[in-house]
Amino acid sequence: MHTQLMTEFNGSSRSSVRAALVAFGWLNLILGIIGTMVPVMPSMVFLLLSLWSFSKGSERFHTWLYQHKFFGPPLRRWSEHRVIPVKAKIGSIAGILFSVAVLVALTPEGSTILYVYSAINAVAILFIATRRSHVPEAAELEGSALEDAQAA
Repeated sequence: MHTQLMTEFNGSSRSSVRAALVAFGWLNLILGIIGTMVPVMPSMVFLLLSLWSFSKGSERFHTWLYQHKFFGPPLRRWSEHRVIPVKAKIGSIAGILFSVAVLVALTPEGSTILYVYSAINAVAILFIATRRSHVPEAAELEGSALEDAQAA
């Protein structure tokens, strides 16, 4: 079964759907930008949602975000290689642990919500921790050869 990557535009043919996807993409992009400035708010999840939305709604915005100087590299690393850099892993896991600690402090002991929230976040931490931290060497070599060819 072939899965469509976010590296390619695969837009909807209905203009109302495209407009809604573009609006959703911009909303998530704004939240992602805020997330880069607010330590406890994630940015990557919103940027990925934005990229997905643009991949279905606007080839122009998708290409712009995917090639963006600041946001493009981490989006490409995730889309093409499923890589989460060590620094991002540490920040994400620290943010999750902080949010669990706040919930522990604010909820009564034995609260079901505490157990459910903690279990969901344990799965999220496990997922983040088990992703690769670096692009595979072969892919790095291909990327640099491609960049050299484009520069020539």
